[in-house]
Amino acid sequence: STTDNGTYKIGDVIAITVTFSEAMTVTGTPQLTLETGTTDATVDYSSGTTTSTLTFNYTVASGHASSDLDYKSTSALALNSGTIRNSASTAATLTLPTPGAAGSLAANKDLVVEGVVPSTPTNLVATSGNTKVVLTWTANNESDLASYKVYGGTSANPTTLLATVTSGQTYTHSSLTNGTTYYYRISAVDNAGNESSKTSDKNAVPKFQKYTVKKDGSGQYTTIAAAIAAASSGDTILVAAGTYTENIDYGGKNVV
Repeated sequence: STTDNGTYKIGDVIAITVTFSEAMTVTGTPQLTLETGTTDATVDYSSGTTTSTLTFNYTVASGHASSDLDYKSTSALALNSGTIRNSASTAATLTLPTPGAAGSLAANKDLVVEGVVPSTPTNLVATSGNTKVVLTWTANNESDLASYKVYGGTSANPTTLLATVTSGQTYTHSSLTNGTTYYYRISAVDNAGNESSKTSDKNAVPKFQKYTVKKDGSGQYTTIAAAIAAASSGDTILVAAGTYTENIDYGGKNVV
């Protein structure tokens, strides 16, 4: 193969080459069958006629997988009603080296095929805040998961990429306009770069928040200072009756 060693995702093209001892002329569309997991790939001849090296361009498809790409068997090269002949019109010997043995694709190259798409993330939740929306979701189970992509905007089915989250399952979209509806959806991406389907939309409307402080723990906070720390300018803090002994620092916030 003329393709560099590495890991290849859905849609990537890997050039597989078959080399003969002399120049060959090709007619029709010979095929090469590759071992790609549950469903094997049958790859059409692409180029190389009148040379000693024929090229078969393989496009990684969904569901294909291989930790070290190789052809299916010693008889994986088939004429498919075409011909491969030398200058004397003698038919080429089509038998290939045993897969994995010297001279085989796997012996010469380290090509990893990753055509299994991650599952679509689940349990996406959009929670409104003051000029912000906080997104949370459930972690995927794939061992090769690399990141999540967060898409958002003010229209349904957003396609604008807001962020790529490589750690955790949360994202905060900040500096928003209160009263405006924002739409979100996310996807999962594996180490090869395969991206899952996007989730269905979740929407939220940022707005000023109200926080409650009650010493008995029945509110959101038990101290005024904690409520102020959580609040943004314009938010309201409702303090239940009681005695609160603490140092209050608004930190420049204009809270009610």
